[in-house]
Amino acid sequence: MIHADLLGERARLTPVKTALVDVASGGRFTYAELDARATAVAKALRHGFGLAAGDRLGLLAGNSVEFLDLFFAALKSGVVLVPLSTRLTPRELAPIVHDSGMRALVYDGATLEAVRGLRPLVALERWVTIDERAAPADETLAALVDGSRAEPWTPVRSGPEDLACLLYTSGTTGRPKGVMVPHRMIAWNGYNTAACWQLCDGDVSPIFTPLYHAGALGAFLTPIVTIGGTIVLHRGFDAAEVWRTIERERCTVVLGVPTIWKLLMEAPEFATTDLHHVRWFISGGAPLPEYLIEAYQRLHNEAPSDSASLGWTAGMVAAGSRSRL
Repeated sequence: MIHADLLGERARLTPVKTALVDVASGGRFTYAELDARATAVAKALRHGFGLAAGDRLGLLAGNSVEFLDLFFAALKSGVVLVPLSTRLTPRELAPIVHDSGMRALVYDGATLEAVRGLRPLVALERWVTIDERAAPADETLAALVDGSRAEPWTPVRSGPEDLACLLYTSGTTGRPKGVMVPHRMIAWNGYNTAACWQLCDGDVSPIFTPLYHAGALGAFLTPIVTIGGTIVLHRGFDAAEVWRTIERERCTVVLGVPTIWKLLMEAPEFATTDLHHVRWFISGGAPLPEYLIEAYQRLHNEAPSDSASLGWTAGMVAAGSRSRL
């Protein structure tokens, strides 16, 4: 079973299929292109960062193509990725850095103030920035990637029980705890979600929730990559942008939480967006209020027959904490 390099296997099967659309830049990447980027970053983790399989790498950044590069590069290299919430303060981040045992931290410019506050509280071998906004002495990811391009690359054969990620809980009843996510769990989540939700290689799914959270990584990033669909990546949530993108990119499956469905319903675009290509909206994370279900059902029922040719699942079908609209 391919469990440690889902992206590499998908690039082998469908290299020219569109894997990713980056809403902010308009960039579009095939599976071959995305895999090449991840491999280049994996080489940098080994030769530039000096990390070996099992070493911990922190990532404090918002949604970006580089975030995905680092996620898939960690899977390829055996490095254990520790995604960090961008909403935490330096004093909240410091115990996680200590507990995880991370050797290096990659951050983006939006988190620079948090990084400045964190630096006196922890000792790390490397501080690396994704973009040009950085402390003067810090390295850049681009420079480390460029400096490692000529180095050889031999894929790491991680075992199914080897650790892939450490995802820290919110710490509502104490300090955050690191949830150990092995390679096997990531792979089987992709396979099972694709099977149970009937995903296919024609599916297009937007991600507008934070990639540092298990929800974005597990549904739908890895399942869509597993089946060979297309991810549409937003830097953050903006209701008008989400509706425009769903229509423009002809998204087919959309995942959100009840608060998001409420904000989308309240946006002016709710009643005017062409949604005939949407197979279903899926809600998770908390109970979905009945009035939201009814609002989306009315929108479905009032749509012209020719604009609902693929149809929606009009009822709510419970699936654990998830529901389909």
